[in-house]
Amino acid sequence: MRSKLNLLAIVGSQRRNGNSYSLAKAVLDSVNAEYEIVQLADSEVAFCNLCEKCISDDCVLEDDFNEILEKMEHADGIVFVVPKYLFVASKFLCFLERLNTIDHMRKHAGYERTFQNPDYKLFTEKPFCMFVTSGTGKVEKQTLEIVVDYIEGLGLRLIRYDKPPFLGISVKAGDRKGEVLGNKQGIEECRRLVQKLLKDKHNY
Repeated sequence: MRSKLNLLAIVGSQRRNGNSYSLAKAVLDSVNAEYEIVQLADSEVAFCNLCEKCISDDCVLEDDFNEILEKMEHADGIVFVVPKYLFVASKFLCFLERLNTIDHMRKHAGYERTFQNPDYKLFTEKPFCMFVTSGTGKVEKQTLEIVVDYIEGLGLRLIRYDKPPFLGISVKAGDRKGEVLGNKQGIEECRRLVQKLLKDKHNY
């Protein structure tokens, strides 16, 4: 029996080793869990071409998406760490679109039919939590609501924070690489949320 749970952090920033990555590493280094960090900045994730072949098979696009999806399937819990740009990073949105397309295609059997498998979910009750970084720490609740809604639609189960906006944690990161590491309070709040995820997974 494994003594530690396995977490996967998906960093949605388009800047390699930026503040979102630094936050993820600082937090995961501080908890009692095995972990891996995937930076989308290091990954090739192409746009979906709506070929519909994922109804019954893996995505046929030759990029890093299937490998990341496999890591998500094997993880005990997932931590999404994304920066706020105009909305959130476009590469992260592309990644969510790929996940959502597979879920949609398998649920509806493509676009020509509807509700062939209405109960299908890409994941089953796997817990996740979310951090959003920004220079000022100010993130509109609507940003979190939309992103969390997409992720929950895949069958992942949100672990909520105990302070507003509850859906996740907005972290003041600054603009320079590594500046987020000076935000000890933000790191501690994220650590507590990950601890809550680990406790939930042990008890679920």
